[in-house]
Amino acid sequence: MERVPLVSIIAPVYNVEAYLPKMIDSVLAQTFTDFELLLVDDGTPDNSGMICDEAAAKDGRIKAIHKKNGGSASARNVGMEQARGKYLFFVDSDDWIEPDMLKTMVDAAEKYQCMLVVTGFCMEYYEAGKFTSYDVDLEPAEYLTQSEFRANAYKYFNQSFWAFPWNKLYLTEHVKAHNIRWPEQYMQWNDFPFNMDYIRDVTNAVFVPGTMYHYFRSRPGAEGATVSEKAVLYSVRKEQFAYILRLYSYWNITDPKSIETIHSYYVSRLLQCIQESAAAPGTGNQEKKEQIREILNDEQTKTSLKLAKAEGMLMRFAILPMKWGSVSLSLFEGKVIGYVKNNMTNFFYRLRAKVVNKGTVRKELQKSGGVLAP
Repeated sequence: MERVPLVSIIAPVYNVEAYLPKMIDSVLAQTFTDFELLLVDDGTPDNSGMICDEAAAKDGRIKAIHKKNGGSASARNVGMEQARGKYLFFVDSDDWIEPDMLKTMVDAAEKYQCMLVVTGFCMEYYEAGKFTSYDVDLEPAEYLTQSEFRANAYKYFNQSFWAFPWNKLYLTEHVKAHNIRWPEQYMQWNDFPFNMDYIRDVTNAVFVPGTMYHYFRSRPGAEGATVSEKAVLYSVRKEQFAYILRLYSYWNITDPKSIETIHSYYVSRLLQCIQESAAAPGTGNQEKKEQIREILNDEQTKTSLKLAKAEGMLMRFAILPMKWGSVSLSLFEGKVIGYVKNNMTNFFYRLRAKVVNKGTVRKELQKSGGVLAP
């Protein structure tokens, strides 16, 4: 009889030949060994597909799946269709995980028989020619009833714990029972709606501390988006927040702390949109102002600014130009933030870690063989 693994690890693969071997090695180094690794080659034009085949030939737990290019959401959906494990774990093919990650998460899932396990992570950046990293961790918590989970879900928005799939262990049965899929209409930013759909009917969840997942947030060659691309970012942020509002309406959660926190989350993302638009290269101030004006004049922006209760003096100060509806001041602030980000990278991420993600900045990372060293 064919072995059925406890965990199915799904990795979409596209143009990552410089990073893929490190991810595969980190999975094979796990102290928990009852898994299958599904490498889904999404029609990659580089040598990544060949690396998948070579890995599968060396280890029977690895399966290489080849498909036409359709984006990471499509690749993950194909992986889920072929997954056999009780649990699903997603990893990006340019990231890596520490040896005890799977064991830590599976132990928690089995101990509490829960539908969701969430843990911390390490954000790794390549910005302005420098590598920077910071940890985003959490306090241990067990929410063993649906009402308890829903009442506490707000705590994990501002620290981006709902923004990603790879710091979570999902129950395959729940995914299939509710026909949860990765939305393929988005080429990017499809993680958030998947998570919102998944937690909609979750009845219990466990949060375990530890920053064992290393997320390569930006890497060489991935810098310099335009204002038009930043406009897309704003529309995505707005649509993401609509997901949150629908979710909380479905949950019938109306307590002040939950409401002010989810609106604070949205306001902080709008501030990011303004900063990105203000700092976009190759465009004039007028185009940037038009984009910022659209953000500030939106009724949802105005509502969220009224309901949000920003944490910390710095964040309360940062959103004042938005509260005042000042396009010029918002543009100026966005340029200042962009300058700090590009020219004082470590300081920027230290501040961001503290204010936005409540994280801790690590020492500047070193390059090793074209990838970040662990």
